[in-house]
Order: sequence, then C-alpha cells, then structure tokens
Amino acid sequence: MNATAAAVEDLDWSARASRIAAAAAVLGGAGSLAGLFLGGEEFWWMLLVNFLFWGGIAQGMIIWAAILRAAQATWAAGVNRIARSAVHFLPVSLVLFALLFAGREHWLTWLHHPVPAKAKWLNEGFFFARNAAALLVLTGLSYWYVLAYRRLEPREGEEPSDHAAAVVNRLAIGLILAYVVVYTLLAFDLVMSLEPHWYSTLFGAYYFVGNQYAAMAAIIIVATLAGRAAGLEKHLDSHRFSDMGNLMMGFGILFSGFVFAQWLTIWYGNIPEEATYLHHRLYLFPWRAVGIAILVILMFGPFLLLQSRAAKSTPGRLVWIAAMVFAGLWLERWMLVVPALAPGRLAGLGPLCWSIPIFCAGSLALAIISSLRQGPRVSGLDLALKLE
Repeated sequence: MNATAAAVEDLDWSARASRIAAAAAVLGGAGSLAGLFLGGEEFWWMLLVNFLFWGGIAQGMIIWAAILRAAQATWAAGVNRIARSAVHFLPVSLVLFALLFAGREHWLTWLHHPVPAKAKWLNEGFFFARNAAALLVLTGLSYWYVLAYRRLEPREGEEPSDHAAAVVNRLAIGLILAYVVVYTLLAFDLVMSLEPHWYSTLFGAYYFVGNQYAAMAAIIIVATLAGRAAGLEKHLDSHRFSDMGNLMMGFGILFSGFVFAQWLTIWYGNIPEEATYLHHRLYLFPWRAVGIAILVILMFGPFLLLQSRAAKSTPGRLVWIAAMVFAGLWLERWMLVVPALAPGRLAGLGPLCWSIPIFCAGSLALAIISSLRQGPRVSGLDLALKLE
C-alpha cells in the first residue's frame, strides 16, 4: 500500500470513528437528559460514579503527559501526544459536576443527616464552592499546559529554545502538584463524605493513583486503536508499548498496595465507623461478589498477565489487559459510591443510568479523535529531549 492510499485509509478511519463517537455522545446525552427527569435517585448515583471515573480518566491522561515531561522521558513523544488529546473532555466534566450540584439532594447523605462535629467542613455552600473552584483551577492549568505546547512549538527543522523547554517543564510540575491537591480534595468530599463518620488519610492517594493506573490503560487503548491513523506509528513501536505496559503494571502494584494498606488498617483497628465501610463492600451481600471481581479484574489478573514480556510489547495483547484495567476501575468507582447509598442492593443498573457512560465514552472519544486529527503529529519539544 503506497503512502497516499494509507493516508486516505487513515482519514476514512478517523472520520468513521468520529461519527461513531458523535452518535454515542448524542444518544447517550439524550438518554441522560431523560434520566434527569425520569431516572430517580439511582440516576444521580450513576452520574456521580461516571463523573468520578471519566473525569478522572481524562485528567489522568493529561497528568501522564505532565509526569513524562517532568521526568524528561525521551521515549514518550507519541505517548505524550495521545495523553494531551483528552483535554477537551474537561469542560464536559465541569458540566457533569454542575448537574451533580443540581441533584445534590439525591446523593449527598449528610444533607439529610448532618454531622455536627464536621459542620464547618460539610456545609452545602462551602462544599460546592471549594470543589468547583478546585476543578476550574485544575482545568485552567491543564489547558494552559496543552496550549503552551502549541504556542512554544519550534518551527520545522529548528531546536526549541531553552526558555520554551523551561516553561513547559515548570507548567508540568505545577500541574502535577495541583492535581494531587485537587483530586485528594475530590476523594475526601465526593466519596468519603458519603459515609461522613468514616475517614482515611490514605484515601486521597489511593484515589488519584487509581486514576493514573486506568489512565495509562486508556492511553494504551488509544495508541493501539488510533496510533497508526494518527500518524504516530513511528513513535509507538513495540519498545514504547513495553514501557507503557511496565508503567501500567507499576501503578497497578502501587494501587494494590494502597488498597491493602488501607483495608488492613481498618481490619486490625476494628473501629466501628471505619469497619462499616469495609463491611458494606467485602462482607455484605451482594457487594462481596463485586469486591472479589475487582480483586481479580483490577489487581491480580493484570499483574499476572503483565509478567510476560511478549504481552507488554505486543499491542494486540496488551490492549486486552488495558481494557481489563479500564473496566475494573469503573467497577471499583461504582463500588466506592453505591454501597454507601444502597448497601443492600446492586443499584444503578437501569437503562437510563447506562446512558451516562455511553455519553461520556462518546464525548471522550470525540475529544481525543478531534485532537489527534490536528497537527503537529508529535511536539518538537518532546522530540528534542535527550539523554544526559
């Protein structure tokens, strides 16, 4: 196949993918709009689950670009290009948060059962003001970082200036630090406060490390399905896939370690307000089966499969492991939220509830595809990185 035919085929592929993603976003959006009026309280629970999952995935992809830039990863030009492509989903995430504010009576448990000892922190006005401000700041920093790449892009055949590289490096470090603070706040406020008598100082790190684990899985999925169509095949060879597989495995181990550290502490402490959290998710029917499934799908399964060097360096095999991680983290976010609201049943599985992930998946795919169709293929700022 000559270069012209390959370009036409890639253009056709991206056009088809855009149409499919747009159709999913439209249909899912229509179902979600209906769910706002007809879905009942379970619809709002699933809105929270999917805000946490899809917003975390999109932001986590951008943070991977910042992490690899801050680490001066010379191999990651193609990976960084894919990671930055998720930035246009962040306004969608802000809209989802605004909807959550509108439906706060359906999911914020402490609105109906206030905790006097935490009234200064868990009060409605301050709660939504601080989280909205944090999300707006992080979204602004993410756009600043992505747009800085475009503004400081060197001309073809030229090396980027030291000033341009320094600006991007500083923005990357600032974005990572802001992410840690903001997503720790979101973990405490939007998840931990659903059971306001329970607390864990480790929960913030557990939450955003899980995001990074699944975000790398999302990058692998995009690299496998769209890498060649986006003209990134030169920068996504088997060695790069192996590196991405190693990063995913490393964060899987770190995530599993946080799970073990947190749950072991709850188990041996045996403090009633902490033990309730564990009891709902590991001992109470029907959530115990979900917890076991998460252990297999999200922790043990990927760890064992990623021991194979061939599995990590072969995109067609690695993408299935990445899909397993991706699905596993959605289950985990579901189990973080819903047992706090309906401990005795598997809630949130109605047809209108499923329109939300369809809308989010279509919107994220559309954001990524539209970004990858724009130039440059990869940034000269990343290509100029050298081992020292």
